[in-house]
Amino acid sequence: MNDEKQMTIHFNNGTMMPLAFPTQIKNSPGALLEAAKRILEGDKLAIQTEDQLLIIPWNSVKYLEAGAVPAAALPFGVIKGAHIIANAGEAPQA
Repeated sequence: MNDEKQMTIHFNNGTMMPLAFPTQIKNSPGALLEAAKRILEGDKLAIQTEDQLLIIPWNSVKYLEAGAVPAAALPFGVIKGAHIIANAGEAPQA
């Protein structure tokens, strides 16, 4: 079983940072929900890589793309089950 998650951080300046990382919290929707709330309520995103610690201020982030996030891990108010609709030949806008 592949336990790796993927996320792309899109920055305000147009650059992006793709990341892959192991699942951080397993088998506990309550713990996932609490962790998601803490990350979103903070003013910085902290990421540890093999050789450095990245501390990214949320005000430099335009948006995040994260794959395989269970609905139970999302805080109240998040729209669930949405689909991005794009016109033919146009990329979706975030």
